[in-house]
Amino acid sequence: MALFHFRTEGVLTNLAPIRRGWMFVDFFFVLSGFVIAHAYWERVGRGLSPWRFLGLRLGRIYPLHVAVLLLMLAAELGLAIFGGARDAFSSGRSLGDLAASLLMLHASGLTDRLVWNGPSWSIAAEFWAYVAFAALALTRRVWPFALLGLGAGLAMLAIHPDLYEASFDLGVVRCIYGFALGVLVWRLRSEPAWRPPVWLATVAELLYVAAIIGFTALVWGGARTLVAPILFAGVVYVFAEDAGMVSRVLKMRPLPLLGMLSYGIYMVHPFVQARLMEVLAKLGLARTGTPDELTAQGWTADAITLTMLALVVAAAAIVYRMIEAPARAFTRRRLRSSDQGDEVAAW
Repeated sequence: MALFHFRTEGVLTNLAPIRRGWMFVDFFFVLSGFVIAHAYWERVGRGLSPWRFLGLRLGRIYPLHVAVLLLMLAAELGLAIFGGARDAFSSGRSLGDLAASLLMLHASGLTDRLVWNGPSWSIAAEFWAYVAFAALALTRRVWPFALLGLGAGLAMLAIHPDLYEASFDLGVVRCIYGFALGVLVWRLRSEPAWRPPVWLATVAELLYVAAIIGFTALVWGGARTLVAPILFAGVVYVFAEDAGMVSRVLKMRPLPLLGMLSYGIYMVHPFVQARLMEVLAKLGLARTGTPDELTAQGWTADAITLTMLALVVAAAAIVYRMIEAPARAFTRRRLRSSDQGDEVAAW
């Protein structure tokens, strides 16, 4: 997503899978449903209260969300005091929009655009999927998730048949569609299954990788995008076995480290990119405003893109050490969580 949101005239950010990279938000929703069900389904059955579950999840996603909002608020105050390329507290950065972001309501149709930290709409949507999970998991049945996912998918088809158009207005429904699919995949994987030989698992993994690349490269928009979460559900099902060579490659360094930093990368990259564009504007390589625009082209643009990625990863490492890990540890202590159930790849 850091590449998707960094528009340049270079090669890297204009590759077809990158330009359609917004679809991987839906992969995250599916993966999140799978991992949350894996980590918490049995714990809910053993007496984990919905409030404690939600407390653990908020301890994972909310502190960094608030920290980035405070950084952006400081930037807006600086703009108001010293001036800049645009007016302060404009274009989705009003105080009302800030309140919606703090209350995790900026993916529920209460704002008229992406506000403040734009990508965080998906985090707000994810929180309400957690609420649905906390309520439905108490039934100890999977069919309510199937009905919820079906209803969300039909609502998307009727209201927003293009996933790309559903974010600040219908983001919660979009998230629940993928999240419910992830829970259903977990239930399928939880049953005793035949473990395929390495060669067969590798073939299946490669076929799904090819399918993802082909789908994201060829599907531009429209109702066909609603197939993406179903495709991603298949990906999660196949890779959950960890039986093929592709799975083994994904466990090689530094990929697990990037996985650990993925939430930070996702949350801080708009702020880092905005500050980088301000520096580049002073060097004559960019114009800032609405929208920001990189004027550099060719290899220069690609070099700037790689620099941006390095800065984003470095910033994510810092916030992981200073905010994410301490906040998660604090939440566990407060809620007396002795296990590691909330230490999951899907943030």
